[in-house]
Amino acid sequence: MPSAQQKTVEQAHFDSNGSGADFRSLMLAIHAANVSNLSLLHPRGKVLCAEGEPAQGVFILRTGRATVSISSSEGRVVILRIAQAGDVLGLNSVLRNACYNTTIKTIEPCRTDFIPRTALVDLMERNQEAAQAISQILSREIAELLERARSLLLSQTAIAKLARLLLDWCEQPGTDKSHTVRVTRSFTHEDFAQMICSSRETVTRLLANLNRRQIIRVTSDSILICDRTALQLIAVG
Repeated sequence: MPSAQQKTVEQAHFDSNGSGADFRSLMLAIHAANVSNLSLLHPRGKVLCAEGEPAQGVFILRTGRATVSISSSEGRVVILRIAQAGDVLGLNSVLRNACYNTTIKTIEPCRTDFIPRTALVDLMERNQEAAQAISQILSREIAELLERARSLLLSQTAIAKLARLLLDWCEQPGTDKSHTVRVTRSFTHEDFAQMICSSRETVTRLLANLNRRQIIRVTSDSILICDRTALQLIAVG
């Protein structure tokens, strides 16, 4: 059973990611209908579901974050987005009764609720509010993925993509909005490369370049955004 402090943290996440009302409606419907669900704790690096596996149900991310990625037959990985608390993961695949089309992997300790597909579909058929909430959550996820694809495909250079990624992190809920923004380093250079469709070597070189120009300052546990204006100019370049 989560503590009151955990619930407060979760609520802040849900409200700040824009899906708070829809998430609350869905959770209320789940609880009211006594829908079977399995609450689980996961360590960092746990694969919740893998691309190509039959979609058995959805994972409701209650705390923590996870990467949502796709891969090619050659093993190249692209991270599509970072899932936050309040996200319903695997929803599109479950509704299509298909295999999971992404791999979801935790990047920090997480707590999830697992809802089997049959229970979710039955809830949608019996509860109009739940069906509407799920529709809105799925619509928001598709819009987010479209914006992510736009950022990856329309940015002309790797440094523009990296600058856009750093700027996006500056806008994350709970991030300090002072002149110098501190972004906690939860990712390796390989993770960065998978987010901008580049190589680890390129990311290492670009971060060093931005650090040398004092646009960012890289420390052992964080990246300090020192000049957001310069990053914005690079992002549109």
